[in-house]
Amino acid sequence: MQKLLPKSQLNEFLINLIDKYQVIAPVKQKNTSFQFLDKNNINQLYLTRITEVPVKKFFLPENETLLKFKGNKTTEPVSKIKSRIIFGIRKCDINALLVLDKAMPDPNYIKKRKNTILIGLYCENPDKYCFCESMELEDYYDLFFYPYENNYYISIGSEKGAKIINDLPTAKKEIILKHKNTKILKNKNIESEYKNKIWETDSSKCLSCGACTVYCPTCNCFNIKDNLSINLNPINRIRSSASCQLKSFSRVAGGKIFRDSRLSRFKHFVYHKIDYFKKQKGKYMCVGCGRCLRVCPTHIDWIETINLLNKTKRKK
Repeated sequence: MQKLLPKSQLNEFLINLIDKYQVIAPVKQKNTSFQFLDKNNINQLYLTRITEVPVKKFFLPENETLLKFKGNKTTEPVSKIKSRIIFGIRKCDINALLVLDKAMPDPNYIKKRKNTILIGLYCENPDKYCFCESMELEDYYDLFFYPYENNYYISIGSEKGAKIINDLPTAKKEIILKHKNTKILKNKNIESEYKNKIWETDSSKCLSCGACTVYCPTCNCFNIKDNLSINLNPINRIRSSASCQLKSFSRVAGGKIFRDSRLSRFKHFVYHKIDYFKKQKGKYMCVGCGRCLRVCPTHIDWIETINLLNKTKRKK
């Protein structure tokens, strides 16, 4: 069973949600990113394509206090999160949250996830970088909007979602759309190719700028630092985002850097997304959103590199 919402009534629908929830949605300002939606920026709602910036900052902030030390007492400040809705999130970004669910089982993250309702939106315009169909994505949502002609056909995935659209009319027919990516990752079995010279071509172009990890919706590397006051009271333990592509990330006491070469860091990024995480958690860490390809300043396309690798295999 699907519900029906005329496209012309979408803004009214969202404004009604804002009265009851914090609503987060794609907005176009300097770039396209998820922002808290209100009556002032609702006309900047951006639903044309996937956002440039992923939604992960609402689950993994740039800086987050994990512990507070004051005197002899230690407190764990779990973030106060109001009930909130993320509207317009694409299937790839929803699956990115499923990856983070496996990677980040800490109280702050869990509370944010439990207090968040996900309203997905079908991708009408996947671009040349999208390869989500190659990554075995799951259908997971509270509600999912399919734009078709002058309406949104809404699939229901949970009781929480059903309550939101309880008053909407039921659609007479069901619409489930399927898009086709032009970009395909043809074979993800790269375990035996770690030492292949083919990776050197990409790594020679890599600047180790970390843009790929900043814009990736599943990258969750972090540093932990204690912020001290002059009298050491209080002390705040802060988790801040980091990148495995930075040389300093794998530095340990004594100055040893375990991924000293750019090649080793680049291969770690690719293999973590396609091989390591899948073996450990049963799910690919890459969701095929293509953001790392879009933002790379030297236009590295490791998807095409893997496809070239597979062509070489077949020739042998």
